[in-house]
Amino acid sequence: MRRSFLALAALATLALACDDDDGTNPDVLSMDFGTPSGDAQTGAPSAQLAPFRVNLMRGSTPAANEIVNWAVASGTGTLSVPTSTTDAQGNAETVLTLGPAAGVVTVTATVTGAAGSPLTFFASAVVAGDFAQVVLTNNQFDPDEVTIDAGGTVAFVWTAAASQHNIVPVAPATIPSSATVRNGPFTYEEIFNTPGNYDYFCSVHGTATTGMRGRVVVQ
Repeated sequence: MRRSFLALAALATLALACDDDDGTNPDVLSMDFGTPSGDAQTGAPSAQLAPFRVNLMRGSTPAANEIVNWAVASGTGTLSVPTSTTDAQGNAETVLTLGPAAGVVTVTATVTGAAGSPLTFFASAVVAGDFAQVVLTNNQFDPDEVTIDAGGTVAFVWTAAASQHNIVPVAPATIPSSATVRNGPFTYEEIFNTPGNYDYFCSVHGTATTGMRGRVVVQ
């Protein structure tokens, strides 16, 4: 009797493996950024950006006809649609039009019951000399140098892909400074009132002279 039970258990395990031979649960709905995602864009105030895009999968199969809810979570902007439906490839999108003033805008995409939901997208309305954006991702600052006027602001954006980054100023500068090592999504803004060069680095992936480092030039 015990041998029969063990044999049945082995057959059940084998059947499950055949149903899920790629290791992906076919019943789990998951959401991730689409390709391209449109995350971390910049544009002039009131500009219309490229689409923000998500992709839905059920196991290893694209999930069509899923409802995605979009919302402006912070900042100022308008979306082309507040809800969209995934296509046959599991993709859905919306388009952000930036608000009339410089600043960071965050947009969320939410799908009820989906792993990975909600996703956070960033965009910045930039004004030359007044407001600039620096993205922390892939172990680099992008761009690694920005120039602004005295009194201008730099927004540092940890995208959802950013992992274990911080900002440490190079002495004698005391800014920019966001010393806590963190994952994205996150933003930090700093106003630079005094002309000069402000060097900084990520203490996990760089030093004051090597690796992940950047500079703000204030003129």
